[in-house]
Amino acid sequence: MILGIWLAERGWIPDFLLRIAVKSISKARIKNSNGFSEKLSVLNSLKDGPIAESTPSANKQHYEVPPAFFEKVLGSKLKYSCSLFNNNQKSLNDAETEMLETYIERAEIRSKQEILDLGCGWGSFSLYAAQKFSNCNFTAVSNSDEQINFIKSKIQELGLTNLLALKQDINQLNLNKKFDRIVSIEMFEHMRNYKNLLQRLSNLMTDDGLLFVHIFCHRQSAYFYEIKNQWDWMTKYFFTGGIMPSKDIFEFFDEDLTVAESWEINGKHYSKTSKSWLKNIDKNSKIVKQILNQHYDEKNIWFNRWRIFFLTCEEFFKINNGKEWFVSHYLFEKKI
Repeated sequence: MILGIWLAERGWIPDFLLRIAVKSISKARIKNSNGFSEKLSVLNSLKDGPIAESTPSANKQHYEVPPAFFEKVLGSKLKYSCSLFNNNQKSLNDAETEMLETYIERAEIRSKQEILDLGCGWGSFSLYAAQKFSNCNFTAVSNSDEQINFIKSKIQELGLTNLLALKQDINQLNLNKKFDRIVSIEMFEHMRNYKNLLQRLSNLMTDDGLLFVHIFCHRQSAYFYEIKNQWDWMTKYFFTGGIMPSKDIFEFFDEDLTVAESWEINGKHYSKTSKSWLKNIDKNSKIVKQILNQHYDEKNIWFNRWRIFFLTCEEFFKINNGKEWFVSHYLFEKKI
């Protein structure tokens, strides 16, 4: 196994063999799951400790990688999360827009609202929505310098006056205002105390405010990404401190907020998204290698690691026809 990883990181194992390995490991994960006992342990852990752990690792692995890399790999909206390939869409750019429009609809974004984009990434949602709703005020929050600086540059470039980008740590979130809507896209997978986080978000919401959350999840299991052996390559390089939520995970944390509506998006959409990222990294391989070699100490290794990551996600999310791991959307309201 160690030799196989070493060879793969140097680009010496063909993609078709990597895909076979990913499918095998994913199916083994399903077969060897400890079921509800593992899930119960995770649920209990999500009620204690800091809201987020390993945030420096998450930044190092993803969010402090230069924006130039993501501009060559993602779509035009720089959406670093699942896109929506409805109506046989083949363009990643169109799929990004389709998902952003879905957020607006499901989060019930309306005129003259105060809106928080929490864990905003490269600003795909807040930059898109701020242009569409000029009479709303948007606040985009990330703990990444690279992301906030990038968003600030886009605000200036686009001449936006209704979007504020702030660097804050979720553990010390201090915004001093109430929001009509809070939108969180693929952030909860990095959190470790759901109980306190949802309580904090409830306190940031107006009485009739709503929280919209997009997560990837498993249909029934919940588990932490932990480095236990040489098989945990994904955890080591891309998801240290992360969690795979179960679809029903928020049912166990309803003290302050309750799920009013929920939606399921088949994993094939994330598979197609990841396939597009893989295609883009290969298409722009020369410049991407230069960007990554300037950022990482291990030269010429990280290009292949990112390729393996995208390929893994492509295969992972289409297991069992996209019904094993997939994306869920939730709309929360304050509990009365």
